[in-house]
Amino acid sequence: MRWLVVIFWLFATPLLAQTTDEEAPAALVADRIELTADDLLVASGNVEILQGDTRMTAAEVRYDGATDTLRITGPIRIQDGPDVLILAEQAEMSQGLQDGILRSARLVLDQQLQLAAAQMQRVDGRYTQLWKVGATSCHVCGTGPPLWQIRARRIVHDQEEQQLYFDNMRFEVYGIPILYLPRLRLPDPNLDRATGFLLPSIRTTSRLGWGIKAPYFVKLGDHADVTITPYLSPRTRTVELTFRRAFVNGDIEADVNLTDDDLIDDGRWAILAEGAFDLPRDFKLTFDVQMVSDDGYLLDYGYGSQDRLPTGIEITRTDRDENTSAALISYQTLRDGEDAKTLPSITFDADYTRRLFPEVLGGEVQLTGALQSYYRESSAITDADGDGLADGLDLGRASAAASWTRDWIVGPGFVFGAAVEGAVDFYSINEDPSFDSAVTRTRQGAAVSLRWPLIHRGGGSGGVTHVLEPAVQLAWVDTSGGDVPNEDSTRVEFDEGNLFALDRSPGANLTEVGRRADFGLTWSRFGADGWDSSLTVGRVMRASGGDGFTDTSGLSGDRSDWLISGTLATPGAFDLIGRLTFADDFTVSKNEIRADWTGDRVRMGSAYAYLRADVDEDRPIAVSELTLDAAYDFNDTVTGEVDWRYDFNTGQTAFAEVGLTFVNECVEVGVSVSRRFTSSATVSPSTDFGLVIGLRGFGTGSADRQIRKSCR
Repeated sequence: MRWLVVIFWLFATPLLAQTTDEEAPAALVADRIELTADDLLVASGNVEILQGDTRMTAAEVRYDGATDTLRITGPIRIQDGPDVLILAEQAEMSQGLQDGILRSARLVLDQQLQLAAAQMQRVDGRYTQLWKVGATSCHVCGTGPPLWQIRARRIVHDQEEQQLYFDNMRFEVYGIPILYLPRLRLPDPNLDRATGFLLPSIRTTSRLGWGIKAPYFVKLGDHADVTITPYLSPRTRTVELTFRRAFVNGDIEADVNLTDDDLIDDGRWAILAEGAFDLPRDFKLTFDVQMVSDDGYLLDYGYGSQDRLPTGIEITRTDRDENTSAALISYQTLRDGEDAKTLPSITFDADYTRRLFPEVLGGEVQLTGALQSYYRESSAITDADGDGLADGLDLGRASAAASWTRDWIVGPGFVFGAAVEGAVDFYSINEDPSFDSAVTRTRQGAAVSLRWPLIHRGGGSGGVTHVLEPAVQLAWVDTSGGDVPNEDSTRVEFDEGNLFALDRSPGANLTEVGRRADFGLTWSRFGADGWDSSLTVGRVMRASGGDGFTDTSGLSGDRSDWLISGTLATPGAFDLIGRLTFADDFTVSKNEIRADWTGDRVRMGSAYAYLRADVDEDRPIAVSELTLDAAYDFNDTVTGEVDWRYDFNTGQTAFAEVGLTFVNECVEVGVSVSRRFTSSATVSPSTDFGLVIGLRGFGTGSADRQIRKSCR
């Protein structure tokens, strides 16, 4: 039984990894094990050695006790955990397999990157040196060259640091050398983050010319990093900095971009940052910083298309019956003709809502408290910009409200509902002589409603269910107190979601007062085969009121516009949603419709939006736009994409983009061209060309395990 003792001692250390005292000894399994007279241990026939996460299989293993060496005959397969695989024909290794030489070897990392070498050497169980190496993550078929590979005189893999070091390397595409470097360091596929260069990208625009971005990633410990990206072109010198930091209870990310170009004389910059943190007692804190040097910077460099930039901080807590929020936000406008000093550039909003379910009254009681403040930099008491408010108007509001709602089912399925609401608002108004400096306003309202859902179910397993629900609501809302400026309800939506709301104003400054009747009819169809649809028709009839709403809202006057909305969902290929408001003479105030279709190879979405001209909403001409976004999979690796927006008012395309992406198991190439046709005082039309090339197999997440190539 001497060979059992030798085997136990021989493999008591881990294979290809450093040992710890807690690790279990190895186990050897073979068809035949013998100990010769000259102290040579021979295991042959389906030899398998197991130790921890490491498993080695071979045809034969010979242990020479005199030289303390192992001679292994292949085919040899060593699986070191889930991420490292070594294949070889022959090997000569030391006791414990920590050092040795393997011939005709191949190292496979994370089932992605394979390194084939004439000879491989293991050193201290940490380093793997390979000579005359070809490295690629592409599937290799036969003797032909892969799509790309890196050939090197030597590659050293540091398993502890998870790095690959290349000596005298050349990059080949289909066997044709296109790049030579004496030294190169790349992360192996298992490394999350490592300091070094990332793959560059090319961006060409009609305003900035040809340019290249070469990002450099710097690891700042285990929880922070920064990416430094020089962007160089004949007309700009730009540095983009991205800083990320993770904390125990949250994280932050900040982008700082600095530019010196010949588009404008002054230096240009942008700061875009965001963060989120978990606070005690389930509170959450978020912040957002968006600041730029000039109105056209974001569009010129492709950083975004926003025309108003918020910078602020918010604290929230939400649970089943309670919601608390407080936000302080400052705005920077990038719109032509807007003066930031006459806009409410700094706002504060705080809200608290609590739901109660009293047993005596039944139904639901909702209690709300709110604080709101708007501040303008201007101190003018006149209205130079023509928006109906003094240019220096500052406003503060404190509010408290309570409401009660309840439904009863009576008779043959009638649903009777009741709602009561009351509120009080305290206003402080400064720098606008049109309003009193202090105003107290109360609001009270009540409503009763009646709905009668009618259901028809078809027979059989494939039956269809139809639901027809007529509904009517009688409502009354009144206010008392002085007039206040409307700051928070200048845009009001009329849709199926608020058709039966007691007050459709989104804020507190505007109230839908008067007596009215709300009518609606909804039909829904639910099919067992996945065909579902719905259609809602509604209207509001008033005895008085509605004068505070704009024409485009569809709610102005004694009679609102007609509201029609509908949806259609098919078993998986086609979805449609639309909404339309129009007057008795069929004059359309608002129309929006979107259709989406998903096929085996095609994904397509199209939307049309129309808003009538309305000076009360700062829209001197109507908006009429059609958008299209589509993608087509030519095959498993090539996808084309189209993004297009057409403006019917100008009779021309506003934006168009075409892109082509090639993705397989080892490479990702993206080519795109886009054109923005719109212009303003600060922004000119421009064309952008983009090229991004990524090699898969270096760094975590760099390869898609679903993309596999098979040899024919």
